Amino acid sequence: MPVTKAEASLLSRRTGMSIEDFTWKNDGILTLLNSATTKACVFLLTSSSDISAEGMCSVYEVRPQGCKTYPNVLSENDTAILDDGCPHRAQFPDPTEDDTIVLLNLEERLLRER
Repeated sequence: MPVTKAEASLLSRRTGMSIEDFTWKNDGILTLLNSATTKACVFLLTSSSDISAEGMCSVYEVRPQGCKTYPNVLSENDTAILDDGCPHRAQFPDPTEDDTIVLLNLEERLLRER
C-alpha cells in the first residue's frame, strides 16, 4: 500500500516506530511493509498468514488514504476498479467516478513526492 510522506510521518508519531520500520521504497514511492510472519500489512493485528484470516488494523484511525479506498484501485486506463487480489471484493459496491477522482488525486500526490 503506497503512503504519502505526511501519512508516514503521522503513522510514525502515532506508533512510535521509525518510518523505515514500516515502509520501503517501491520505484521511489513509500510503501507499507508486510510482516515476514503473516505476509499482511505490518499494522494488521493477526497471527495467521491465511489470506482469509481475521485481523484488525492497529492504525485504523490514522490509516492512509489508500487503505481507506481499498479495494478500489486504479486500472491501467485510470479508472477505479475492484482489486482482483482482494478476497472480499464481492462484498463491496462497484467503484464510482468519485472513487476514480480520489485515486487519481492520491496517485498525483505520490508521484510528486517521488
